[in-house]
Amino acid sequence: MHITKEIEDMVKEKKNKKENKFKSFYQRSISGIFLVAFLIVVLMLGGNVLLVSLGVLSSIAFLELLQVFKLNKTLFSYLGIAFIIFYYISIYYYSINGVLLFLIAFLILLLSFYVFTFPKYTIKEVALVIYGVIYVAIMFSFVYLVRNNEAMGKYIVWLIFISSWGSDTFAYLTGLLFGKHKLVPNLSPKKTVEGAIGGILGSMILGAIYCYIVFNKLVDDITISTIRVSIGCGVGSVISMIGDLTASAIKRNYDVKDYGKIIPGHGGILDRFDSVIFTAPALYFILNLFK
Repeated sequence: MHITKEIEDMVKEKKNKKENKFKSFYQRSISGIFLVAFLIVVLMLGGNVLLVSLGVLSSIAFLELLQVFKLNKTLFSYLGIAFIIFYYISIYYYSINGVLLFLIAFLILLLSFYVFTFPKYTIKEVALVIYGVIYVAIMFSFVYLVRNNEAMGKYIVWLIFISSWGSDTFAYLTGLLFGKHKLVPNLSPKKTVEGAIGGILGSMILGAIYCYIVFNKLVDDITISTIRVSIGCGVGSVISMIGDLTASAIKRNYDVKDYGKIIPGHGGILDRFDSVIFTAPALYFILNLFK
């Protein structure tokens, strides 16, 4: 009788795990579809719609990061959100030229509150808030800066996601099929060297295909080198992996699984856009400055 009960419990537990796994996959798929649809709309519209959307996403991601740092309900969190709002307003009027000015102003403001409220906060907390603003708000804003390029921004901006999410997909599939050598075993045991190589090559191929179709077949008035785009996507892929691993390392340091729960099945904004945040500024400089 006791053995029968144990068997029934094991069967029930196995069934529940299977149902939870299916539910998680279903949630991840549905939310992923809505996320992609949202991105397609805001990237196609660009302009103020994209600027406001990135401002909102940056603010949420910033608070997610501060929650991990245990600073989400402090004075610094409100100052950080205020800075993010003013920063996005500044890049609307001054593009990238306002970045350094507002960053210095924010640093002075934070340090002012630090010294006049001493010893309520530590310099480590000040540094974490500054890091959060640069890491999330400023780096994320390069999606807008790439898209805002009048000549080819509406075409180039998609390469950010090809380099990051495309790289993730190819890295996962390649690692699943051929992965043997661990990339960073102490940080992310499932990532392999073979997967990383597959992600880089995959993003380069996707970038070349995208460039050929868009600039050689659909758009006549813009000429851009397929090789430069392919190399840019390869570099973007490497940087996107660093972004993904950086986000993972922070979670490991603070013993958290996800940054948030706003996207069912994916976690928080940072969980989904960690690689994009790194790739956007990289491609901005690679594809817009080094022509």
